[in-house]
Amino acid sequence: MAIEAASFASQMVGELASGVSKAVGFDEVLQSGSAENEPVSESKLRSMIDQVAGAIRSRLEAAGIGVNPPVEVAVSDPGQTGGNSLTVSSPHNRAAEIESILMSEPKIVDQLQRIRTASSIDRIVVSDRS
Repeated sequence: MAIEAASFASQMVGELASGVSKAVGFDEVLQSGSAENEPVSESKLRSMIDQVAGAIRSRLEAAGIGVNPPVEVAVSDPGQTGGNSLTVSSPHNRAAEIESILMSEPKIVDQLQRIRTASSIDRIVVSDRS
């Protein structure tokens, strides 16, 4: 009986040891479990879009650019372009100026990229009603 118990204990220690070799360290969990990879609820996504639209509207108004007609801003996939890129995808007589202003605002670019990553939405329309 003692031999069977010792054999069983040895087997359990072996199984535990193999499980430990597969364990993930706490630092790895913190690094790999970023919130950006988690699914975003529809209400959170709507909030993110509203916030970035407000920031764009505010920044453009400060530069004397109205959002009537609406401004459609598209964000490119950084994997395809080698980095974040914004374009005004609607016809606007100050499109180049709008793109320059928005590209100089890293928080806006980052938020648009987060929206794209979380939802595949690659453009938003900013108007005086959005």
